[in-house]
Amino acid sequence: MLAIYFVHGLAFFSLGIVIWVEKRRASDLPLAHQLPWLAAFAFIHSLVEWLGMFGLLQHAPSDQAALGISRAILLSLSCLFLIRFGIGLIEEAGPLPDWMKFAPVVLIVPLGLLIGFALIVILTSSPTLVAAEIWSRYLLYLPGNLLAGAGFIRQSNRLKLSYPAQAPRFLKLVSAAFFVNAIAAGLIVPPGFGGLPALLNEGRLLALTGLPVQIWRAASAIGIALFFVGALRIFEFERSRKLAELEGQKQEAQRAALFAKAQALQVSESWTEALVDISRRIANLEDVDQILRTLAHSARRLLRADIAALALWNEDETRLEIRCAALPDGVSFENSGRIETPHLLSAARKTEPSLFPQNAASSPDPWICPALRREIQSAAIVPLCLDAQPIGIFWVGREAYAAFSAGDLSGLERLAAQAVIALEHALMASRLQSLAMMEERGRIAREMHDGLAQVLGYVGIELQTIEALTRLGEHEAVLRELQQARHNIQIAQADVRENILSLRTTLSNEKGLIPALQEYVEEFGIQTGIQMQFLCSLPNDPALSPLAEAQLIRIIQEALANVRKHARAEHAQVRLTQRNGSLRVIISDDGIGFECAGKRGHYGLLTMRERAEAAGGGLTVTSQQGKGTQVETWMPVLK
Repeated sequence: MLAIYFVHGLAFFSLGIVIWVEKRRASDLPLAHQLPWLAAFAFIHSLVEWLGMFGLLQHAPSDQAALGISRAILLSLSCLFLIRFGIGLIEEAGPLPDWMKFAPVVLIVPLGLLIGFALIVILTSSPTLVAAEIWSRYLLYLPGNLLAGAGFIRQSNRLKLSYPAQAPRFLKLVSAAFFVNAIAAGLIVPPGFGGLPALLNEGRLLALTGLPVQIWRAASAIGIALFFVGALRIFEFERSRKLAELEGQKQEAQRAALFAKAQALQVSESWTEALVDISRRIANLEDVDQILRTLAHSARRLLRADIAALALWNEDETRLEIRCAALPDGVSFENSGRIETPHLLSAARKTEPSLFPQNAASSPDPWICPALRREIQSAAIVPLCLDAQPIGIFWVGREAYAAFSAGDLSGLERLAAQAVIALEHALMASRLQSLAMMEERGRIAREMHDGLAQVLGYVGIELQTIEALTRLGEHEAVLRELQQARHNIQIAQADVRENILSLRTTLSNEKGLIPALQEYVEEFGIQTGIQMQFLCSLPNDPALSPLAEAQLIRIIQEALANVRKHARAEHAQVRLTQRNGSLRVIISDDGIGFECAGKRGHYGLLTMRERAEAAGGGLTVTSQQGKGTQVETWMPVLK
């Protein structure tokens, strides 16, 4: 019998140890939240059984009484922990049944009985301890086991849909073991005086089965411990599931990070492509209005805005007018919009970018966009400054309140910088064109003074001479003077035709450099009678700066003019090649040539060299008497 008590207590003590070890691991299962109560029951009830084992040994009556009182108190206390465990399991498995509303009464009444029993045990003899054990098992141990069994069943039903069948099956086995223990240790009590204890007690069970009740109780305790150890696999399943979820979350986070990285890379590439495209358009000297429209559409697309607009101050800075705007499909806009919005007017006079409504005054109100004709809830505004002076604004807006970020503002600043560069290039091109026209006018004036004006003066003198010779009757002399005058008039006429051809080629900007030069060379040959040859190995027009292109045309024109006036050539050639980042042009003839080192005062050659050097290039002249002349010039090509 001692061994049975020992094994009984050891089973519950082992259960408590297993629960204590498992509780140290984190778990989110409702079962784990209630395990401390079951562990407390197991540890205390193991003491109850071991005290029963010690009670079988020979002790003094006082020791027997102390052991009995301690055993009765610990039995009731362990039962209370078991009841709390069962109620917790049932509660966390879902809404409580209506009858569980009386659970507090079940706890309060046994506590009162326990206190009453304690007083009676202290003041009375041994049979009172027997009555205390009987009623403790009826009122506490039996309900506690039934609640624990019911709780394990509810937990099993809750977990069977999300866990392998093995774990819920062990929970049901634990529940069955608790029900068996409820009968063996809750209904089978020591023999009492009348009532249920007289009908169903330990003696009758021994007579019926031939086994003492302690064996049945020990067997149910061992079943509870073993089946619960099997049920602990549910925590392993939970940990495996958590690891799988964490791994899934890790992979999802990695996928999200890769997706975000790809998105960021795509956005970065979109910005880079837009900026490169704008830079290329500026370098190709495209129309500034077309460049600004491209900028507006790029800003609207890249910043996911409803509108992107660029506005400039008028000359006296009294009106801020929209130069171009990118709007949603189906929205029309007349290019005469005057901006009167206070937010935009204020931003256009500053030199710092701003976000609306973040950088606006307290409680900013949305405004009606003049181009979109709708309310703007959020905007990013960048002033356009040229030489530290505001010249306008570049802004994007959204109808919905989706605020722009600092990164969006930074991107808009880069586009605004390109807009300023485009406007500055347009201004410089206009100035260069004006200077070129002034220079061309001066050249024509000099040509007319040196050529046509002198010829007309000479013709006037010749006419006076002819008039005098006619009066004297010198007919032969008159004929000679007329022939000389006609020759000079032909020379002047050739100069005028050449000037007209040069002027038309200089001002032509539609055909491109190579077609314009080819046409000029061909017409020059027709006018002068010199057999001209134009050779070009370039597939497209070279990327020259406006200054370099203008100076190159003038150098070619002056070189060919020298061929007509001085070379007495029958053949001439203009050849274009590109080498080492430069455009090289060679003008050669088969004329009489000259000694370059032996003559001074070649102002035409000096002027051509100055033109080439002003554009960042150079010029060389090679000539020998009787072997023709070669003029080679080169201009830098833009990257």
